[in-house]
Amino acid sequence: MIRSAIENLFKKAGFSFDEISIQRNSNLEGQDVYIAKINSNDDCSLLLDEKGRNLKALEHLVRLTALKDLDQRVGLILDLNNFLEKRNGRISELARLVAEKVQTTQKSFTLRPMSAYERRLVHLELSSWPDIKTESIGEEPRRRVMIRPI
Repeated sequence: MIRSAIENLFKKAGFSFDEISIQRNSNLEGQDVYIAKINSNDDCSLLLDEKGRNLKALEHLVRLTALKDLDQRVGLILDLNNFLEKRNGRISELARLVAEKVQTTQKSFTLRPMSAYERRLVHLELSSWPDIKTESIGEEPRRRVMIRPI
């Protein structure tokens, strides 16, 4: 269902793809999460804006069309040309750099507003740091992570 929805949406939008692979995982709550990795040689810059909003919109459309008949909640993540993988790496690197700064200065630092998914990446990245504590602060859509020394 997911593969078919992706293929149809890409064709209707005028994009082509070279390969689609879908993995099934479980999240922390035991819920199924499908990760669709799409590779395309097309210019996908329209879908891959800086914050990935257009990719998220495409993900939402795929979820609506592919999973509408299921009577259970299922997660779906689209990754086009490894965009999310690269972005996740940049967020993890940012978290580590800021944590090192916090350790050195012993002063708290608050990151820019992030999505729940991005905040979770920061929390997970720094969860094993013994001298660092992370905390989400603020209200959506301006919720962000504070990194502070213990």
